[in-house]
Amino acid sequence: MIDVMPGVFLRYNPLVTEIPLVVDVSRSGREYPYEFRSNASFTDVHDNVSMYVEELWRAAPGLGGTLLYAMFPNTFIDVNRGKLDIDASLIEGEWPVPLKATPFTERGLGLLKKVTRYGEPMHERKLTVAEVQERLQRFYEPYHAELAAIVSQARARFGRVWHLSCHCMSAVGAPTHPDKGQPRADICLGNVGGVTSSGGFIDFVKRSFMDSGYSVSVNTPYKGAEINSRYGDPANGVESILVEVNKKLFMDVKTFRKTDGFSKVQRDFKTVLEKIASLASES
Repeated sequence: MIDVMPGVFLRYNPLVTEIPLVVDVSRSGREYPYEFRSNASFTDVHDNVSMYVEELWRAAPGLGGTLLYAMFPNTFIDVNRGKLDIDASLIEGEWPVPLKATPFTERGLGLLKKVTRYGEPMHERKLTVAEVQERLQRFYEPYHAELAAIVSQARARFGRVWHLSCHCMSAVGAPTHPDKGQPRADICLGNVGGVTSSGGFIDFVKRSFMDSGYSVSVNTPYKGAEINSRYGDPANGVESILVEVNKKLFMDVKTFRKTDGFSKVQRDFKTVLEKIASLASES
């Protein structure tokens, strides 16, 4: 069964007996709101999408998990950033409370993208306070409310939750990223440096990917951001990790088309999910 808030999220509910497994795909949305505008070319804008990630993890509901997918693009508003992680230079007027810019915003990649991953200006003009608040109310808050409800309900029922925040990454670090010019592993896992999951769980997921033949890095180049930090609470039963998959494994970055490798990655990810589902069922 699917629950939908048009233009905001799709929630794929368990197709079999529910287990406390939650997969959230927050940065793969490709439904551009009518008011979306950018100085950058569509190719450069669209390249920021974590393409096809919701399809790679589609096995979750068939294993008893819940999959939540954001339909809007992260270049419009990014739910994996804090609400106050805003570059003041993008705003016309003064934000009503003090902003809390992080290193993401300093690189142009905060709640509102100042630049594309390759540094091209994203906005054609400043946004008014009212425009940004509308984006928060229409897109950001409903997505987080739904994810919070899924996690809290699972924890209330089972006492534990295993949460994966799923994305994809370029094969080499982009100019706006911390590992500029550096080649990347097949998979990057993150738990915000050991904060949002136990060492045991992230090691379990790492071994699961390695058993399928993937190279894996942990907390480099990505550690996880707002979503993992907001929901991860291993001391109280919520294990939350970031999962980034290298685009080179399943797509042609020049055409944005799937390659022949897509089906293999999808099958392997189902195998990984089966192992996590088994862990969740036994605990």
